[in-house]
Amino acid sequence: MTQLDTTQDGAPPEGAALVGPLMQAGEMADLVADAIAEDNPGAEVLIRDQGSFIRIHTPGVCRLTRQTLSELAGRPLRIGDVEPHMAFFAGHITTTTDEMIWRSGQSAARPAPVKGEDAR
Repeated sequence: MTQLDTTQDGAPPEGAALVGPLMQAGEMADLVADAIAEDNPGAEVLIRDQGSFIRIHTPGVCRLTRQTLSELAGRPLRIGDVEPHMAFFAGHITTTTDEMIWRSGQSAARPAPVKGEDAR
């Protein structure tokens, strides 16, 4: 569920560490917000408009895929196209050519192996 958070205190929901990008306002921020909402089914997506910046966060883990971003844009995009518009982020980030994932806490230090990869 996407929720526009208009509070000014910035406090996350009780017990949750919020992770995700802080984007420069504009088309890319809108695309990223919509893609994150699709790529994180069942997660509460908090969007806070701070004027020239948009915070897009989910509790614990936030995933953004190139496929969803491109589908929503109606044109091919690279995951790297997001980076120039991302001013900052919360959490630990893992970036591949296909996705960005932000994680909080210990889950960031030891992400689960991708199916089919060796778990060394």
